[in-house]
Amino acid sequence: MGGRLPKRVILTRSVEDIERDRKLFEKYRFEVVELPLIRTEPLDFQVPKDSYEYVVFQSAKAVKHFLKSSDIPKGVKVIAVGNRTREELERLGYKVWLVPKDMSAEGVVNEFPLGRGETVLIPRSEQGRDEAVEGLSSKGYRVVTINVYRTSKVSYSEEEVVSILKGGGFIVFASPSAVRSFFANLRKGTAKAVLNDLVVVSIGKTTKKELEKFGVTPAIVPPKPLMEEVTGKIHEFWQENCIS
Repeated sequence: MGGRLPKRVILTRSVEDIERDRKLFEKYRFEVVELPLIRTEPLDFQVPKDSYEYVVFQSAKAVKHFLKSSDIPKGVKVIAVGNRTREELERLGYKVWLVPKDMSAEGVVNEFPLGRGETVLIPRSEQGRDEAVEGLSSKGYRVVTINVYRTSKVSYSEEEVVSILKGGGFIVFASPSAVRSFFANLRKGTAKAVLNDLVVVSIGKTTKKELEKFGVTPAIVPPKPLMEEVTGKIHEFWQENCIS
């Protein structure tokens, strides 16, 4: 990557997420470019008839799709991975028992006490990862997952993607699904070439690991997986590299 870094950021989440995040970047006068790489759709599901003591939400989307068709019984302890997830639960009238300091599945597992066979319900994406399931099971919990929504990739021609990316700047990946969709839309050599002209940003550790599977090391990974943190780190990076 050579020359002056454009004050331009490419967002790769779903259309509705991009519209919300746009304001954060425009506050710092970044040009926002849309490249929605994923879309979500609700799934039909049934909540297990057995009672459960804990429910873990790893995204605001899981909250949205689960609570459209179900509710959380009184007495169940509610866990939110991240502030946006917590805010969505509180907006709907639920008190959150735990938000782990490390806003990740690993953080949830680390802050849970040892279990004695209690049931933990995890409403999640159909493509949900198993770190929380495996970690909580190893601590003595019975973990039940239900798929409440599906994330699918948005397809483009290679020419469309290259045209959007060729202006340079920053590209933000906010989920492993967006990473997989990006590389599904481009041949390996093309993907590597276009990313060489961009500053790659990962919202957190899980997305960083997915990028590394494709041989990409992000230049920016904020300490907390929040878009507000991403925005601040990008602004700092731009100031340090473009203002003498």
